Parts: sequence; C-alpha cells; structure tokens
Amino acid sequence: MPQSWNIPFFPSEHEPMSAGLLLVANMLFCLSYMMRDMAYLRVITIVAAFFTLPYFYFQIDSLYSALGWPMIFIVIAFIVINAFNLTVLLLQRRAVSLDQRQSWLHQHTFQMLSPREMLKILQPSVIRRCEAGETLVRQGEQPNRLILILDGAVHVHTSDTERATLRSGDFVGEMSFITGKPSSADVVASEPLDYLIWRRGDLESIYKRMPHLKDAMQSIIGADMARKLAR
Repeated sequence: MPQSWNIPFFPSEHEPMSAGLLLVANMLFCLSYMMRDMAYLRVITIVAAFFTLPYFYFQIDSLYSALGWPMIFIVIAFIVINAFNLTVLLLQRRAVSLDQRQSWLHQHTFQMLSPREMLKILQPSVIRRCEAGETLVRQGEQPNRLILILDGAVHVHTSDTERATLRSGDFVGEMSFITGKPSSADVVASEPLDYLIWRRGDLESIYKRMPHLKDAMQSIIGADMARKLAR
C-alpha cells in the first residue's frame, strides 16, 4: 500500500498567524463594501490588502509556492491603485478659496454647484468690458457664446420696444445658446458693463470630461430664466 502524503495544513510555523490575518482582511473587505463614503471604502480596502500580504508571503516556501510572489505583486498593485485614487479624492475634497467676486457668483448664480465645480465652469470664461450703448447680442444672429453679467445692466428690446432689463448675475442670450436658434432680441448695455463670456466649444469640452456639469448648468440656466419671468 503506497505511503500517504504527510503534508501539514499549515506548512510553516507562521501559517496560523498569516491565516488569521487573512481572515481579518476578508472581514475588512466586507466592511469596506458597507461604506457609502468612497474615501472610507478605499482606506479600509488598503488596510485589508496589507493584511493579506503575510499570508501570501509565507506560501512562497510551501506547497502553494506558485501563488506566493504573483499574488504579492497583485496585492501591491491593488494597494497602489487604491492609494492613488484615494489621494485624488482627498485633493478634490480640499477646501476651495474663492475671491469676493467668485463668492458672490456662487451665492447668486451657481448655488447648485460646489465651489470646486463652479471654478471648473469659470475656468474657460473670459472677463470682458463694454461701454454704455454697445450691443452684446443682435436680433437674428445665431450666438456661439454664453454671457453672464458681472457688473452693470443691459436692456433687451425688439425694434423700439424694451422687453426687459438684465443686471448682475443674469445670463444673456441663454435661450438661443441652448436651442441654437437665432436671437429674438437685441441686448444693449445701458451703462458700463463687466461680463463673463463662454465659447460654446469651451463648455462642450468641459461637459465631455464631466457630463454631470452639463445637467447642472442647464438647471442653473433654467432657474435664471424662471427668475426673469417672475420679475
């Protein structure tokens, strides 16, 4: 009768401890999946992954040596990837410093965005200035830009009829910008005016990278139009 193999379940004296750490690691993995906050999830999974390393290390000289080094490299790569994404996440959560004008815009126009998201939207915009009597939008033209008044006021009129007065915090030409249809009115500065201007292509570039900002901007513009109608 052939002699049976006498292979211990724990091939080394360190195996019970490493197996215990593996059990703790799996419990931590389960706990991490219960976290709603992505930062906590990544921290716990990183700690759990570290706890698996002793188990795979002590497999190197055992019957299961083929699993040793490959699994160690996989776990280290897993830790590095999660650590990188955790760092990015924490950097994104840092407090954002806004100057006086940016704070005003966040309070009056971009309330639906976080300060960081607002800065991403403002990044490609350009501040322009015009004098009283200058035309910002002409009736019948197809706008390729979105305007937001910073300081000053404009009159919106068709022919000789004044339809509205827009002031700081109001968008100009937003309906034509969204629909792509020609403007239905002239918009003329009634006093010296500072305003922001976005090119369509610049905003579309942001929307491609962060699609949720497109929905947020449409909601912001919709709220702006509702405020104008309520005046």
